[in-house]
Amino acid sequence: MVWLGGLITLVSIVLWVYAFFDALTTPSHEVRNLPKILWVVVIVLFMPVGSILWLFLGRPSETAAVEGSASAPARDASSTDDLDPSDFAKPSESSHPLGPDDDPEFLRRLDRRIDPDE
Repeated sequence: MVWLGGLITLVSIVLWVYAFFDALTTPSHEVRNLPKILWVVVIVLFMPVGSILWLFLGRPSETAAVEGSASAPARDASSTDDLDPSDFAKPSESSHPLGPDDDPEFLRRLDRRIDPDE
């Protein structure tokens, strides 16, 4: 009987950790029913019940996530929750190379520095 209590405790801790990090990493505009910060507070204060409530009432449903990707909602310019690192790696319109490994002149100078006898 002691092992059953330990198993229930372990499951509730795993559920709490999952719900907590899921709530933290979910973008603010996808959270349902309450603001994101309130969901985090509910999960932290009401350990087993808050996690279950998050999974059923706060977490974005799969259909909402698929529909949301087709027509993205207007984003707040001050929000950094939804930044994608690939947005910053867009190629520029300039004619010079983006990095030193793309620059043939830099590679020639590097070859000369490595083996000056050639």
